[in-house]
Amino acid sequence: MNEFFLPSLLALVVQAAAACLLASLCVVLYRTARSTALGYWAAAWLSLFAAVACLWGAFFFHTLRAPAEFIYVLGEYLFGYLLLAGCWVYAGLTRPSKRDLWLIVPGVILAWSLPRANTQGFDAFFVVHTLIVGVFFLAALRVTRSVSGARRRLPGLRVMEVALALLALDYFQYAPEFAVSRLRGEPAPAYWAYSPLYDLLFEVMLMFGMVIVVTGDIQHDLEVANQDLALARDRFAAMAQIDHLTSAFNRHVFHALVGSRQGLEGTNVRGCIAMIDIDDLKALNDQYGHMTGDAVIRAVASAIRACLRPDDLLFRWGGDEFLVVLFGATESEAGERFRHLGPRLTQTHLAGLSGPIDLSAAVGLAPFAEATSVDDVIVLADAMMYGAKKRQLLT
Repeated sequence: MNEFFLPSLLALVVQAAAACLLASLCVVLYRTARSTALGYWAAAWLSLFAAVACLWGAFFFHTLRAPAEFIYVLGEYLFGYLLLAGCWVYAGLTRPSKRDLWLIVPGVILAWSLPRANTQGFDAFFVVHTLIVGVFFLAALRVTRSVSGARRRLPGLRVMEVALALLALDYFQYAPEFAVSRLRGEPAPAYWAYSPLYDLLFEVMLMFGMVIVVTGDIQHDLEVANQDLALARDRFAAMAQIDHLTSAFNRHVFHALVGSRQGLEGTNVRGCIAMIDIDDLKALNDQYGHMTGDAVIRAVASAIRACLRPDDLLFRWGGDEFLVVLFGATESEAGERFRHLGPRLTQTHLAGLSGPIDLSAAVGLAPFAEATSVDDVIVLADAMMYGAKKRQLLT
């Protein structure tokens, strides 16, 4: 083994080991991220590892040189193809299928024919081979340039593009230099012995970009998932607080905000509590059905809202009962507002009925002057409401 090949073989060992580590890193990330593009890239690094390992072995085991060179060429061809396929998938352009397997055939033909067509040593067929691999890097760069949207702003994509550009230039410069060296019969430049290390530097940069790209996608997916969870949490919170039939607050919210004094704490808190009960809801349910009964409840809730101010609170208290907290309103002011409730319920149009019907509701009012008296006021308002209902039955 001459002195030229000693550092070259050492560099090949380093490149093979690094390719193995890069492939292992891709596999570990793939098990976490389950990215299709990352799966192609992991297979690409494994192919590169096999290719470089076989090239290193070809220098020691001359009897295995032909199959080793075949695996080297095919392995690097597969590396370029799988790298390009991963970029295709990541850019959302296409996804390789079984119909694309024919593209491996040219690689097999080249891997078999290039070493056999060579009559001037390893460097001669390497000229053609480096041009082919350089084209793969250039094609992958072109594909990554087509990435748009939020991914376009990922720093990892920029690193990948720089690495692909450097690798393309690196491989393209091999061909003319190898060709000129052979034609002139001159020895190879000394730095060629370390070319695997240059390749390795750019390949590590490429892998670094891939890691940043994949982790960036994972972070973006986590952010989207967190946003979805936050929206779901808000929806469930709203469902837990809002009566689905009338969109009024439910009784549990009243106990949380009012019953626990959180909603009414403060100085000079005063107002009025109104208890409202729909008349003859059971009879309407029996006569027209529960769908119409639900429509009656919604119609009464809508009529109540028309009597309220924006800062008043409406609660669905029970099946046919509503509770309203009117802040700052006296009993007379509340009574004046609810005086319009009856007329709003006459000649109510309900879905499923051929004509309008007259609805009615009993209202009980009781004022409160401080937060601690609300529970007692509710009992009083409830009693007033049932008193009003009895008076309606007597008239």
